[in-house]
Amino acid sequence: MAKSQNVPEERGLLSSARKAFLTGLFVCLPVTLTAYIIVWLVNAMASPARGILKGLLDVCGVEIPHGDPFFGAGVTIVSALCVAVVLVLVGLVSRYVFGKWFLNLLDRLLQRVPMVRSVYISIKQIIDTFSVGKKQTFSKVVLVEFPRRDAWTVAFITHEKPTPLCGITGQKLVHVFVPTTPNPTGGYMILVPAESVIQLDISVSEAMKMIVSGGAVVPENLQGNMPKE
Repeated sequence: MAKSQNVPEERGLLSSARKAFLTGLFVCLPVTLTAYIIVWLVNAMASPARGILKGLLDVCGVEIPHGDPFFGAGVTIVSALCVAVVLVLVGLVSRYVFGKWFLNLLDRLLQRVPMVRSVYISIKQIIDTFSVGKKQTFSKVVLVEFPRRDAWTVAFITHEKPTPLCGITGQKLVHVFVPTTPNPTGGYMILVPAESVIQLDISVSEAMKMIVSGGAVVPENLQGNMPKE
């Protein structure tokens, strides 16, 4: 009998340990991922200048201790700061006449180089789409029937003006981006009749939170539309 009484206690301990583990995982995961992304960004920014900085230290006679993690981290941080300063200077110079002239000249040259031209133009179009000063890419949050009728999903309108495709189909079409969950950077670009979308009174950031959470986070503006029980 003693053995049978211990079984529920062991199961209770295992259940408590499992719940504690999941709680700790969900508490630590956002912090860990944030730290990982920051470290990745710093390393990515430091990579262009890290070799140059080490070369300068070598020329100045500064002995580089191999395998020292603190020295390596210091070089990485200083390299990232150097790249950030260079980017700020380029941004400032590009606002003036000479900077604009030089950048336009470089742009024209790159667009005339074979093979480089196609890659450069594609990257430039993507960056221009999401750059600061451009019109917001996602103009409205809408509901669309996707991937089948009577199945609704949250999406974003990316283009509303008529295009040649409207003449081909004989309908007024809008370009809609349907993001995937929980990673909204991927998704589908679909063209749907303008009258078939339902606009939502929420911001793009609120819609993104809803998509990333898999629908667990519902914006307050939508909660007022809940059906009465």
